[in-house]
This record gives sequence, C-alpha cells and structure tokens, in this order.
Amino acid sequence: MKIVKIIGGLGNQMFQYAFYLSLKRNYPDDIIKVDLSCFNGYPLHCGFELERIFQIDMVQATFMDLLKNAYPYYNYRIWQLGKRILPNRKSIYFEPSDAYLDDIVYKDNTNKYYDGYWQNVFYFKNAEDVIKRTFVFPVLKDSRNLEIAERIKSVNSISIHVRRGDYLHHKLYKGICDIDYYCKGIEYLLKSIENPSFFIFSNDIDWCRANLVKYLDKCSFCFINWNQDKDSYIDMQLMSLCKHNIIANSSFSWWGAWLNNNDGKIVISPRKWINLELKSNIQLQEWICF
Repeated sequence: MKIVKIIGGLGNQMFQYAFYLSLKRNYPDDIIKVDLSCFNGYPLHCGFELERIFQIDMVQATFMDLLKNAYPYYNYRIWQLGKRILPNRKSIYFEPSDAYLDDIVYKDNTNKYYDGYWQNVFYFKNAEDVIKRTFVFPVLKDSRNLEIAERIKSVNSISIHVRRGDYLHHKLYKGICDIDYYCKGIEYLLKSIENPSFFIFSNDIDWCRANLVKYLDKCSFCFINWNQDKDSYIDMQLMSLCKHNIIANSSFSWWGAWLNNNDGKIVISPRKWINLELKSNIQLQEWICF
C-alpha cells in the first residue's frame, strides 16, 4: 500500500494529487490511497478543494492504514508536532529537498507513506494525459468571468500573477518576485508579442496599480481581483486560458501556466523559487526564467 498525504492550498493539492495519479499508473496492482487527516483543524487557505472543483477519483486511507504505514495524526496541529518529535518510520518517505529521485516513482514496490509536495513535473510525467483530463475546471457561469474569458480568448492575452499577502513576510518566499522580475518579464513579452493585452491577477491589486501600470501604459490591461475565497480557483482557470503567462513563485500560477494549452505559449518564471540554497526543479525547460 502507498499513501500520499495531501495538505496545503489548491496548487499544492494539485501537485500531490498528480503524484497520486502517477503512483496509480506505475503500480496498477498496488493499493494507492490519500491521507486527508491534516485538513482537520487546518487554518489556511480554503481547506480541501480538489473534490469541490474537479471530478476526482480517490480512495482515502483509514485509521488502520495510517497506523500500519505512518502515524495517525488526527489533525493538522498534531501532525505539526509529531513530525518534529516522533522518530521516522522507515515506511515514511519525505520528499527530497533538492533532487528528483525516480526510484520512489518507478522502482519502489514497498509500502510507503509519502509526505511532501512533489513540485517537479518528472514525478508525474508519465501521467500527464490523465492529469489534464482530471484538472478540468467547471463551466463558468457568472457574467463578469464569462466576459473576461471571452476577452482573453479574443486577444494576445498575457496573465500576470502577483502574490503578496501571505508571501510578504514569509521567510521562504518573500522578495523573490519583486518589481524588477515583473519588469523583465513584461519587457520580454512586449518584444515578443504583437498587440499584447495583460490580465493581472493578485491579492494586492493596489500594489499592482502603483507599480505595474507604468510598464503597461501603451498596452491594454485589466485587473482581476473579485474571485475570492471558494471562488479563488477561477483565477487559475482564467490564467490557463491566456495565451502567455508571467507566473509568481507560487504553485497556484504554476498550474495556471501548465494547464495553458495554447500553441506557442511563452511562460515567464522566476529562476529562484524559494529562499534556500537549493536547486529549483519546478520550472520547465522551455520556460523563460529571470
């Protein structure tokens, strides 16, 4: 049996579920399950979202499954405490911080509990087809998003994702996607795309208005900030419809770019993803990094 722990915001949940689908494809005779127990008492984001947004198929681990393969943490706070003070079981596999290891996907036939985010496309390269069939967004219904979606499809659309809020003071993520990064991305696309139209997604639109408009003064641009709380996923949906993307160091906009099926798309990504001396494996080879 293999169990994948799912935790985090929507983008992280998608990486973990993609990893789960990859394990199912690689070990068709094994039992593959997910552990959702850490969403009990989880104070961040919108809780577990995959089942509400996408038509997913999964089997949840039971208490006895967790008892055999890991520690049954019951809830988020106990997991936070337990992972620091309890000795590691051999069956618990923590994601390597700076390396992709194909052994855990293709060669490990033992029982395992996988604890990590698996933010590397090679962890699910073999299952991209089923992942794209799974991560299909609901049909848009409200008039404002329908209008924006039609505009995005009709022009040379470029999404810009600016994540501030929780990133502003987070020691791992702060300071990476600064104004210099967005300036370079915008300049590159202005030289590469005719008549571009920019669609700016952010949890801090005031900052975007104050800092980005001067680089877009000769272009069409639109700010989008009304999809909030349980409707936040619609921003990712709209990003995926854009012909090109400037993403933040955020799994949320990473998926918006990865799910973009437009031919010839250009994706601008930060070269550095996290404030640690680690090699980043999340960017795709064809993406332009600054």
